[in-house]
Amino acid sequence: MAHNDSETLGECPACGGKFGTVQVGPYQVDRCGACSGVWLDERELEKILAVDHRILKQKRSDAESAAPKDKKGKCPRCGGTLIKMANLRANINTDSCSVCYGMFLDAGELDALDQPNLVASIGQLLRKLIGRH
Repeated sequence: MAHNDSETLGECPACGGKFGTVQVGPYQVDRCGACSGVWLDERELEKILAVDHRILKQKRSDAESAAPKDKKGKCPRCGGTLIKMANLRANINTDSCSVCYGMFLDAGELDALDQPNLVASIGQLLRKLIGRH
């Protein structure tokens, strides 16, 4: 959210395409025009998940056929190295920048984050049972 100008972004780490801006509720989100991957700045994911973000969603089956499998590994915001991070909420691996803490989601991964997996559901249940929300 700190940066909402797609002009300052480098190329898409998945396909080399250019990012455009998509209005999601009160926020502007950077999405690749070629592969529909999404770049989220630090702490942007939580804000996007809290508002209606259907415009960004794409079924994972559709996305898997369109998205390249190997990333170039560079952050489009600062040029830092993207590292794979396990996201236990959705049982997916996201690509996060080790410098600016931004996150790249391949097309379809945002959809997966809306559907927590069994591990996340058990964790939520345990937090409720012991009184931690």
